[in-house]
Amino acid sequence: MVSGVDYAAYYSGRTLGKLEKPFKGQDKVFASFRLDGQDILDADFTHCTFGGISFKRVTVQNAGFLNCVFIDCYFRRTELRNTRFTGCRFIDCRFPYVVVKSCDFRHSSFQGCQLAYSEMVHSLPSEPNLREEIARNLALESAALGLYSESRKYRMAEIRAREEHLLSAFLGRSQWYRDHFDFTNRVKTFIEWLLSKLNGLLWGYGEKWWVLMRNLLLVSLLLFPLLFYVFRNDIAHGSNGAVGVPQLFYFSLENIVPTGIQSEVIAVGGTARFLAGLESFLGIVAIALFASYIFRWSLRR
Repeated sequence: MVSGVDYAAYYSGRTLGKLEKPFKGQDKVFASFRLDGQDILDADFTHCTFGGISFKRVTVQNAGFLNCVFIDCYFRRTELRNTRFTGCRFIDCRFPYVVVKSCDFRHSSFQGCQLAYSEMVHSLPSEPNLREEIARNLALESAALGLYSESRKYRMAEIRAREEHLLSAFLGRSQWYRDHFDFTNRVKTFIEWLLSKLNGLLWGYGEKWWVLMRNLLLVSLLLFPLLFYVFRNDIAHGSNGAVGVPQLFYFSLENIVPTGIQSEVIAVGGTARFLAGLESFLGIVAIALFASYIFRWSLRR
């Protein structure tokens, strides 16, 4: 029992069945069968439990599983094609080299297991709120299994789905959104969407360190040197020399990060002092965000 789930609850109240053609059943329990190498076509199972089933090298095509539970099942090199898993649960299953093509996993969940993102990505629900739900589930399960690269991919899929959901709610893109979101909630979803977009723009949702580095370089080597140049009358050189463009770059770097660079430039005017203080504050925030990223990265390792 890898996930700590009480399996007994999924077996009680269901009668034992035999897993064979025509592969149909309702309120049944199928336990400890080996279907290796078989083709399961046009199957139809409702409210069934599959425990300890080996689906090794099995092709499941044009099948439907409604509110079914798969416990400790083995899906090595299984091909899932045009199959619906609606409201299903996968608990402590294994999916090595599984192939997923045009499947539907609406309202399904995973515990103690996960499907590779490269196989699952094209079978995620088209509805953004449902896609967000299952992507979040798979991100958490991937992280729990130590699959941090997979977790990050699902995490980004979750974020993209959430942003699409929020924007669809604000714009009322379908009758469902128009029925479930009034004007106040639409404004709220727009604010949430905008904040999420800013999160991605400023530091890559905490998942992309290079976004933060890019923005730090843009701020320190372009934005603030330009602002200091505009307000150059509020800046003086410590030795009464001329303040040239190189000194403005040094002054900006001196403010934003503790580089050890001595520009000998002094902000004497109110505007320049405000800008220098703002840049220093942004540098502190950037360092804190980098430290947060490194800390989470070290925990994953």
